[in-house]
Amino acid sequence: MSYKGVSLLSHLFRSFLILLLISLTGALWWYGVSTNRLAARDLEFLQDHFSLSKPFAEAWLLQGNLAYYVDLDPQAAAARYRQAIMRRPLMIDAWMNLAKVELAGGHDDEALRILNAISPSIAQVSTWKWQELLLARDLGEEALFAAAFNFILKRLPLRRTEACFLAKGFWGDSQTVVSHVADENQVVFLTELMKAREEAAAVVLWRKMEAGHCPPHRTLRLEFCQFLLARGLLIEAKELWATWRDDDKQTVYDGGFETEFTNKGFGWYSLGNPDVLVERATEDPFDGGYCLHLRFMGTKNINSGLIYQIVPVEPAKVYRLRFARKSKGLTSDQGVYLNISGYGCQGLNVKSNALLKRTPWDREEHTVMVPAGCEALLLQVMRNESLMFDNKIAGDYWLDEVDLFEWHAP
Repeated sequence: MSYKGVSLLSHLFRSFLILLLISLTGALWWYGVSTNRLAARDLEFLQDHFSLSKPFAEAWLLQGNLAYYVDLDPQAAAARYRQAIMRRPLMIDAWMNLAKVELAGGHDDEALRILNAISPSIAQVSTWKWQELLLARDLGEEALFAAAFNFILKRLPLRRTEACFLAKGFWGDSQTVVSHVADENQVVFLTELMKAREEAAAVVLWRKMEAGHCPPHRTLRLEFCQFLLARGLLIEAKELWATWRDDDKQTVYDGGFETEFTNKGFGWYSLGNPDVLVERATEDPFDGGYCLHLRFMGTKNINSGLIYQIVPVEPAKVYRLRFARKSKGLTSDQGVYLNISGYGCQGLNVKSNALLKRTPWDREEHTVMVPAGCEALLLQVMRNESLMFDNKIAGDYWLDEVDLFEWHAP
């Protein structure tokens, strides 16, 4: 071949290569633009350029969504979802949407076949679990619904409340839901029941937890006891409290203030008055290592309780209240005293002596006759409003060794 022939072939090859590279550049540019717009769900771009976007499964998925949700054409939507699946067999969104369309079209068997086919593939995947739950609910598939529901309880905290609502509707009521909750999710479901204030179902679940292999831990016991108290289930709260406390007493808890206030259950509660310093003091307790110390700042004419405890008792029994107290520099004409009244019941009001000025440590006792039907007492440290000109109380008050014991008159 002559030199001119070789040169011509070389020129043609270079031209072909340039055209090929230009074509590839254009194709890559279009691919980049298309995938970017599809990722952004740019429906206007998709409608204007669908013919060029057909190779992309995402384009068919979006077209299916437009047909189903905008054009209200389930048959066209199903066809487009199938096109998406043909291009990407593992596109779960397309499978899920196809199942929805089949279900909406009355093809329950086909929708169930699709859901059964994809469920094993997404058993441990959070992304589609909510859709799976909804499909299982609409199909009435209990096993699939229970599996998705327990997955959400365990892994999707932002969906738990909604899932519990759906489960209640699916199984009829929250008490029935309890039997479908996996052991590992019982604490989570109990928390949801407490948030929803469903005490009947919560008690059923609690009893199941108590009978299980891993009984509830101490912190949860206190939280649930507080819930029962707030819902007015005094008898159940008392039973639970007895399993929580670690002493051998049955009435006043930590009457020597040896531990921090629980602010829950049948322990001590501090009302957080800014005009009174409430603390557990180690200086000169009556007995043990601590006592309660109240320091009044002299800034307010206090007319309220300062700390309190709900005390479990037995109805129609007679008790004896015993405690030690002292004071220093308490001002005004209204002092600090202990008051016992019925908690959720009437017919009881016992008031101790009110301390003023300076009083050394001394014991005080009072008889407490619990009315019939009264399951608990309210024990408060109180101060009444003063009507004097100099009415803002200042000074210190100490309390220790508070006890309430059953008493039989000699």
